[in-house]
Amino acid sequence: MYNYMNCNQTMFGKRVRFCVTYKTNMRSFDVYRRKYQQNYKVPVNLDNLEGANLLELEHQNQFIVTMRDKVTFYDMNTFKEVASLPISLFKSETREITQVLAI
Repeated sequence: MYNYMNCNQTMFGKRVRFCVTYKTNMRSFDVYRRKYQQNYKVPVNLDNLEGANLLELEHQNQFIVTMRDKVTFYDMNTFKEVASLPISLFKSETREITQVLAI
């Protein structure tokens, strides 16, 4: 990446609204302020994936996510859901819930 600020060090503010750039052994420093409030972190999936397992299928350009009672296929480039397989599980006779352990 091209260093258009001509600096060795960059320090960002607490909320990343400004940054200070400087070179070593230089008397002055530059302060840059964010021009636009853009945030490229857009949630793709709002499901709770805690405890889920993941398997990557490189040749098909997909990955598999196993939740408690279903297996879901996602496209690796767009992160869109391709297919979903519901799994019927046995009823648990103990206090632990039944879930998919391996693929």
